[in-house]
Order: sequence, then structure tokens, then C-alpha cells
Amino acid sequence: MPKSAKPDSLTVAVPQNTEVDTTPRVRIYLPEQMEAESGVKVDPYEHVTINGEITYVRRGEYVDVTVPVYMILKDRYPNI
Repeated sequence: MPKSAKPDSLTVAVPQNTEVDTTPRVRIYLPEQMEAESGVKVDPYEHVTINGEITYVRRGEYVDVTVPVYMILKDRYPNI
């Protein structure tokens, strides 16, 4: 603790969470979608919902996704 910091009854130390995520992941690449001719921007993310939890997968770059997300995306995009 620095000399300028004085402990008091309002200061609380919380240990950092050092758990490592060991969930198996799969590296995928989703191609970017073409913009509409009218100039409307296309959402750069693919949305996957599993049990009410939404996962956003960025298009146009390699990303690591969990196996359940991969299975859903594999149904949508058989060539990934």
C-alpha cells in the first residue's frame, strides 16, 4: 500500500478473478456481407442466441467461438 493511502473502514480489497476459461473453442471465418446498393450499412456481426445469451461474431476476421455457437453457425453456413 502506498504511503499516501491510509486504510479505513470504507476501503475493501477484492481478490482478482484468476480463473482461466477452459471452454473448447473453434476458430472460424465468416465472410463480410455486401452493402446494399442504396448505401445502407450492413451489420458487421452475426448474432447467435443460445438459451437467451446472445453471442456476436464479427464478420471478415478470424474469431474463436464456443462449440455450441459453431454448431449453429455450421447449420447456417455449411462452408465455414
